[in-house]
Order: sequence, then C-alpha cells, then structure tokens
Amino acid sequence: MKGTVVSTWLKTCRRLYGNEIVDKAMTNVKWDNGRIFTPLENVDDKVIGNVIKYIAESKQMNLSKLWYILGENNIETFYNDYPAFFRKLNLYTFLKAMNDVHAVIMRKFSGAKPPAFQLEPVSKNQAIFVYNSPRGMFDYFQGLLNGSAKKFGEEISIEEVARAETSLSLKLTFQYEILNKKKYRLNKLLSFGFVRNIGVKAAIPTFIITAIVGVIISGAINGVIVAGVAAVISALFTNMMLAPKKAIIDELNSMAERRYSNLQLQSNDIFEDIFNSITNVKDMWSQDLTSFNSVTDEMNVFSKDMFQITESMRYTTEEISGFSGQVAEMSTQQDINTENLLTQINKNIEEINSLVSSENRNKTELDKAVIKIGDSYEHVERASTNINDTLQSFMGVKESGRKLQEKASDITNIVSIVSGISEQTNLLALNASIEAARAGEQGRGFAVVAESIRKLAEQSKGAVREINQNLDVFASDINGLVDNIDSQYKVLEKETSALKDVKDISFEAKNSIQDVSEAINSSIEALNREADSIQEMFKSIDSLAAIAVENAAASETVSASIEDYKKEIDKTIDSIRKIEGIIDIFKKELSKYKM
Repeated sequence: MKGTVVSTWLKTCRRLYGNEIVDKAMTNVKWDNGRIFTPLENVDDKVIGNVIKYIAESKQMNLSKLWYILGENNIETFYNDYPAFFRKLNLYTFLKAMNDVHAVIMRKFSGAKPPAFQLEPVSKNQAIFVYNSPRGMFDYFQGLLNGSAKKFGEEISIEEVARAETSLSLKLTFQYEILNKKKYRLNKLLSFGFVRNIGVKAAIPTFIITAIVGVIISGAINGVIVAGVAAVISALFTNMMLAPKKAIIDELNSMAERRYSNLQLQSNDIFEDIFNSITNVKDMWSQDLTSFNSVTDEMNVFSKDMFQITESMRYTTEEISGFSGQVAEMSTQQDINTENLLTQINKNIEEINSLVSSENRNKTELDKAVIKIGDSYEHVERASTNINDTLQSFMGVKESGRKLQEKASDITNIVSIVSGISEQTNLLALNASIEAARAGEQGRGFAVVAESIRKLAEQSKGAVREINQNLDVFASDINGLVDNIDSQYKVLEKETSALKDVKDISFEAKNSIQDVSEAINSSIEALNREADSIQEMFKSIDSLAAIAVENAAASETVSASIEDYKKEIDKTIDSIRKIEGIIDIFKKELSKYKM
C-alpha cells in the first residue's frame, strides 16, 4: 500500500476517533506517532491492516463496518488533499475519471497496485461499475462510492450484479442522463452497413434518383432536367450527410472552452472516425489533466508538509541558536566558576591535609591517654582489691570488738556477783560481830575475825565498785570503738562500692576511648582517601575547565553555523512559498478544464 493512501486513512481515523486511539494503534505496530508517509513509500498491507484492526477493536466495532465508514469518510480527506480530482461536472464524470487516476498511479509509482475501475454506460442513466482489487476491499469501496455520492449531493441506486474474490460489479442508476447519442439515420442507411466514404454515399442516392428520372423522362431537355435534378438531389443529400460536421465543430469548440462532454457520434462514416479520434484525444488529455491535477495536489500537500517541516526546523534552529548562545555563556561562566572551584578545592585539600596531620597528632596523644588510662585502671583495680581486703579486716576488727564488748559484759556480771558476795560477807560479818558481842569474852576473837572479814568485805566492795566504774568506762570505750569501727566500715564499704563503679567506668572509658581511637583511625584513613579523591577531582575539574573553554569556542562556531543554516532555511521557505504560488497558478489553469 502506497504511503499517500495510508496517510489519508490515518488522517480520517484521527478525525473520526481522535489522536489517542490512532497513536496507540501506531505504537502497537511499532510506528512513531508523528511518522510522515511519503507518496513513493511502500507500506506493508498487513501492518496497516493491523492498525485498522486495533482501532476497530478499541471501538468495539466490526472490521467490515469500520472499513465502510473509513471509505465513506475518506472522501472528505481525499477532497482536502486532492481537490482537483473532484472538479468534475457530476458524480458520473468523477467515477468515470477514477480509471484515469488508476492509470496515473500505475505510471507514477512503480510497483503500485491500486484498484482498477471500469464504468460503462448501458442506458441513458445506468452504468455498470466494475471494481477490481487484488486486496478485495469491497466494504471500503462501497463506503467510497456512498461518500462520493454525498460529496456531489446526488442520490444513486446501487444494485450488485456480480462478485468474485477480487472483483465486484455494480449497476448504478443516476438521476440524470449519462449517455448522449446523436444518430444520423440517412448516413447509416446509405452506408448499407459497410460503406464509409461520403462520396460513395452521395453518389448512391444521385444514381438511384437519376436512373429513375432517366427512365421516366427522355430527350435533351429532359437530360438537362435530369442533370439539374441530380445535382440538386446530390447537393441536398451531401449537405444532409455532412450534418455530423456541426456536432464535431461543437465538440471542438467545447474542447476549446476546456469543457469535455460525454458525447458519442454514430454515422458509420468518416465523421464517426473523426469524432472517435477526437474522443481518444480527449480521453488522453483527460488522463493527462488528471495526472497534472494529481501532481499539483500532491505537490501542494508535500509543499505544505515541507513548509511545516521547515518552519519546525526554523523554530528548532532558533531554539538551538539561543541554546548554543546560552551554552557559550554557561561555558564561559563555567570556566570562571571552575577556576574559583579549583581554588576553593585546593584550599579544602590543604585544610584536609592539615586536619589529617592534626588528627594524627591527636590520635598519638589519645593512644598515650589510652595507655595511661589502662595503667590507671590497673592501679584502681589493685587499690580496690586492697580496700576490699582492708574491708574484710575491718569486718574482723568489728567482730572482735563485738566479742570484747560481750566479754566486758560478762566481767560486769561477774563483778556484780562478787559485789553481791561482798554484801553478803559484810552482812555475815555484822551478824558475827553481834553474836561475838553476845558471847562476851569468848567471842572477842571471833569478833576480831568478823571485823577483819567485814573490812575485807568493805575492801572487796570498794574494789568491785572501782572495777565496775572501770568496766563501765571500758565498756563505753568498747561501744564507742565498735560504733566507730562500724561507721568507718560503712564508709569504707560505700567508698569501696564507689571505687568499684569508678573502676567499671574507667574500664568502659578505656574501651570507649579505644573505640574512639579506632574510629579516629578510620576517619583519618577516610580523610586520606577523600583527600586523594579530591585531588583526582581537582585534576578532572582542571580538565573540565579546559573543555569548558573549548565548548565556549565550539558553541560560538555552532552559533555561526546555525545562523547560516537559518538563512538557508529562510531561503528554502521562500522557495517553497514561490512553488506554492506556481502550484496555485497551475491549479487555477487546470480548474478551467471541466471534465
């Protein structure tokens, strides 16, 4: 299928069903949505068939119905693109010219297989229209036929006569006469079915009439009369036989006025031959004019497409020109920015190197601090162990003080018992003295002993009192000591717990600082890598700066080239406009021919 037809199909589909469905159908067969089909382009029938099928399925429509609708509405698209084809007197002359279109396409496009049309009149207002197509697109053809009738504002009767795989015959009935025959009966009668010479035809009636008159009339006078009668009759019949001449002259005058009628002349003589030759010339001119109209329409469409393309190219070049100017400015600015960036990056590299050196020093000091903290942790751990041991010793002292306190209490009890015994002894001594006094002389010695015992009891009581006082002081001191030891033990226990926390914190701090040290090591390594990367980036940006300078120069060159290109496009647009003017003039000249 030629690109011209495919282009009109797609235009019609876009007009009927919108761009979205057509774009999707084209995308479905991997066509670009903005594709332009050239007249000489061959398009695979199967591919364009798939496009139409996709549209039919999208609209939930029978494929045959879509082809009919497409044919009916495609007439409008054909009219917009090829208006010269429609400059006909009526529908009949338009359909009659379709075979000329077929011949033109066959001549113009090698390998084209357009459908063939044959329209033959069979009566005054009826004709047989035969459609031959290797693709068998009968639904599309009938849609075209109906659309053509609507375009010319005519009503026709369509009757299917025959159908084959690749051909369809229809009988068309028009509302006007399509066949105008002029018959000259005398010319046909004198031809006797085979005589075509005018002279012979003129002699026949002369001979017949002269012979009849000669038989009837005799003599000289009669001879003159016969000759005169023969001459008159010959002239009369010759003029009558020359009657087709007027039709031929009228046809030539009509052609001179660029009007082409559908006249047939039947005289069975040279006039019919002349008229048939004129008809052949007229048909040849009709084909040529159809071809010219086709060429002008295609040139018109192509020039419009070219104008749109060049306008688009012009707009694009203006954008590119502006863009290239921007690129040049941006390249210059980029060069300046790059220089500033290089300076800043160089400073950053120096700062990073300084930072790396400082971090290395800090890392060394931190490593020393980690070692010192490790030693301190060991010292704290040993001190904690010693304090724990001391705490245990304090616990023993505390226990001994408690036991000593208990012993002092036991001694106090014993002293109390001794004090009680001395009280009893003193009481017994008193009783003994009383008994000795009663005994008189015999009891004097016993009284002395009793006195001694009493004194001893008094002394014991005094000693017990002193011991009690000392024991009270001792017990009080022991209690104070035990309380003091207990208080110091609690303080020491609390400090030991705090020291343990300090030890744990010191251990955690040591580990944390060690982790920080390792992190600093990683950071230093990362900084070193970043410094190396920035150094490489510095080199790359330096290269980019050089490229930016080259780009600026190239952009200026491109801008100059684009300006030249814009001038050439402007010249092309002017040329296209001139061509359009010539085409318009040519179309106006062709429009004078009425076929």
